[in-house]
Amino acid sequence: MSFRSLLAAGVAAVALVGAAPAGAQDTTPATGSGSFEIEFDTFKKKNRHAAGILRRSGAMQALVEEVNSRWAIPRDIPIVFGDELEVGPAFIPEVKLPDGAELTFINVPGNFLRLQLQQFRRAIKRERIRSLKPADAFVYSTEFVLAHEIGHALVHELKLPVTGKEEDAVDGFAAFLLADNERFGPMTAISAAMFFDLYSRLRGKLTDEDFADEHSILEQRVYNFLCWVYGSDPKRFKGLVGKDLLPRERAVRCSNEWKQLTTSWETLLKPYQKMPGTPAESAAPAA
Repeated sequence: MSFRSLLAAGVAAVALVGAAPAGAQDTTPATGSGSFEIEFDTFKKKNRHAAGILRRSGAMQALVEEVNSRWAIPRDIPIVFGDELEVGPAFIPEVKLPDGAELTFINVPGNFLRLQLQQFRRAIKRERIRSLKPADAFVYSTEFVLAHEIGHALVHELKLPVTGKEEDAVDGFAAFLLADNERFGPMTAISAAMFFDLYSRLRGKLTDEDFADEHSILEQRVYNFLCWVYGSDPKRFKGLVGKDLLPRERAVRCSNEWKQLTTSWETLLKPYQKMPGTPAESAAPAA
């Protein structure tokens, strides 16, 4: 996988065509008074710059507004960005508190934010590419990562059936939610693919722990993201297929994979669909 090829193909595809139309929403009413709620906590000095870019972008709030407007959940789920707990990004269910209460939340630590921003800065500078700013790629990628964790939360809270790896399923949810949504778009999945490609190079030689992990290997996830974006509109994203990118042998199946993915998530979430309302304004990534 070539980072430069991936970046060039992804940015070109988006720039040439513009935003993709969002899918029609179902009108089935649903009950449930809960919502996802963003909380920015305190950060160590080294992580504050990345956290500030993310917070000022408004993108995380836009993402939870999108989810909250579409599906009903039974209780509030905090999404905490901060350094109090250096675990994650992770969905953490039913933590016992000292007073006997339980807390279910999503945690996104500052060291992960800083790592993403650092990797995008180094790679984009190394490749001398001006078509995408590191801060924008960082925000797009974090949108996809947060959507992944929200997928875990929906599976848990709504008791959704999952066959196969849940990690793969919620990767699919993130693509389903964002990739052809006019408020977010395919650069979310493409930027996540870029970051995972970069991160895979930091990992070194694969070990038994990598193969045994509940997540698919990073390189597999990269190709999944590319396949789903390509499958959502093969004509538009034909630049994602070829040398150093998505192999043609996989690409021929991606339209069916995308159709299966979106149909499955629409079916699973239909009972929890809210009546469509007026969408909030989308927030663009920070420059």
